[in-house]
Amino acid sequence: MLTNMFKEENLIKYKSVVEKITNKIKNHDGLIRIITHNDADGLTSGAIIIKLLTRQNKKFHLSIVEQLSEDFINELGKENTINNIISKNESKGSDDHNNSNSVLYIFSDMGSGQINKILENNLNSIILDHHPTEINDIEIENILQLNPHIFKIDGSNEISASGVCYLVAREFGYYDLSVLAITGAIGDMQHLPFIGLNKFILNEGMEKQHINGILRDIIYNCYDISITDSILFSFNPYIKELKKREQIINLLNKYNIDPNKIYLDGEDKKNLEKALSSINPNYINELYVDRYIINHNEKDGHYLMELLNACGKNGNAQLGICTALGDENCIKEAKKLNYEYKLNIVEALNKLKLNHKDNFDYFFGEKGTTGLLAGLLAKDRPIMGINKDENYYKISSRGNHNLVSNGLNLTEVMKLTELFGGSGGGHSVASGGKIPIESLEEFLDWADDLIGEQLKNNM
Repeated sequence: MLTNMFKEENLIKYKSVVEKITNKIKNHDGLIRIITHNDADGLTSGAIIIKLLTRQNKKFHLSIVEQLSEDFINELGKENTINNIISKNESKGSDDHNNSNSVLYIFSDMGSGQINKILENNLNSIILDHHPTEINDIEIENILQLNPHIFKIDGSNEISASGVCYLVAREFGYYDLSVLAITGAIGDMQHLPFIGLNKFILNEGMEKQHINGILRDIIYNCYDISITDSILFSFNPYIKELKKREQIINLLNKYNIDPNKIYLDGEDKKNLEKALSSINPNYINELYVDRYIINHNEKDGHYLMELLNACGKNGNAQLGICTALGDENCIKEAKKLNYEYKLNIVEALNKLKLNHKDNFDYFFGEKGTTGLLAGLLAKDRPIMGINKDENYYKISSRGNHNLVSNGLNLTEVMKLTELFGGSGGGHSVASGGKIPIESLEEFLDWADDLIGEQLKNNM
């Protein structure tokens, strides 16, 4: 039961905010502005809200952003001021106090770290987020906030933003949206294994027969492409010895596996285990995964997550939303885009040059690839991937759960960008931000000192 996920004092608070959010949506007759993130978790979050609002016959407008910046929130504030003026003028002499010009803002996969700026702009808002909170309460003036951290639940591994959005959707009886919540959680690497509220959502999706099963299988069978391409494009496991097509084909032929085969079973799986063990026995530990078979036009949750991630990282988040919503033509286009994206990643990996500080490594890359590359390379040390964007450098910092257990907190590290006129935040294991170009070197020095302080007592 969901109630078992909360301690008694937090359960009362949770029920209160979910009821208020549900009523706020039901009773709102004007436009609803959805603001969501462009990664897989953000896109599934946005898709859940779209499905909910469509079924409730609500008017909505969607914006997908890479970062909820101060400038963007200020633009929303200006828009809101104009709408309020129109609303007041139209309501003069009318008994209708809930007219169509009022706007409700729903922030998904963002907002909890920007509440003060949202308050400054007087935005009537609902925040559905799983990042650390700026204000740890469910109701702040005209803002309702549903965030696991308020209830002493870890938003970095127990529930993602799409799961938070699902907690609202299930209040309307939309249990089928559990498939998107699970896909978003996979995108945020919260499936190894599913625990806490993620596990509850998974179980509820299976109970309601929207998630059809869990299949223990090799990771390469998640994707409807040849085993050669699956290995070439797979970054979990990341096999650095197999990042050229001819290397893969030679290895597969050596172990009697057809390089063009799309699905491996039986003897082929055993032969693949032998092939990978011949390179490094540790690769076998990452070869098998739980595949989540979902009621969606893309049946595999892993593959759907990959498609959404590729869309978001390549500046085509609209395609990602349509893919999440199940449009078959969009899914086909997303598969093409994902193929090209993975080719670019492989090429970038082969070109990448690491720079070293005392306590972390960093590299310069291209927009849309730095976060993934940093995640692949974050083994014994934290990694930062940096790309230039006009007058700023954007930074994706990545660690792993072992580093976090030893004190690493990349949220704190990326918050240092604010000292230099930038912005940043995220999770302890993965965080991002931006910083003025001229301040990068000084920021890297400060980050090096802070990471050293975080890890010195545990490493």
